[in-house]
Amino acid sequence: MGIAKIRRIKREIRVLGIASKPRGSLQTVVGVVYRGSLWLDGVLAINLRGDEASPTLRVAEMIRESSHHPQIRVILLHRELLRGVRLDPYSLHLEVERPVIALSGDGGWPERREEAYSIGFEMEIGGERLKVLSIGLRSREAASILKVATREGEKLPEALRV
Repeated sequence: MGIAKIRRIKREIRVLGIASKPRGSLQTVVGVVYRGSLWLDGVLAINLRGDEASPTLRVAEMIRESSHHPQIRVILLHRELLRGVRLDPYSLHLEVERPVIALSGDGGWPERREEAYSIGFEMEIGGERLKVLSIGLRSREAASILKVATREGEKLPEALRV
């Protein structure tokens, strides 16, 4: 899949933020669809076993089967919010056919893959320096989306913060 062409980044661009939380022997993965930083549009959830062989494929299936899938423009991940779930942002991008913006305080994402355009850069959000891996988007567009999706003074985009 090549580079996504987002002609104009609107204030209400629909972004999907994905996070997880352990619940006993399960991991609950929650996806929050947000319109920019303005309001919540929907919630997706799936329970994964701790020994799940392919969590990325299960999460991709959750997204594709959602009624929100056609409207989602970008998927946001933050490594520290995926406690224990090893999502591969490249595979997620290829499976769901949406750009992925992966954030991290220290990097640590999988190595670059040839079949997907990606670029890494650093960006300050809410006074905090983050490493950004943009898959399927140019860095300028990824930075613009992060600015639109993050309320002033906050350290994370709303779709990840909620």
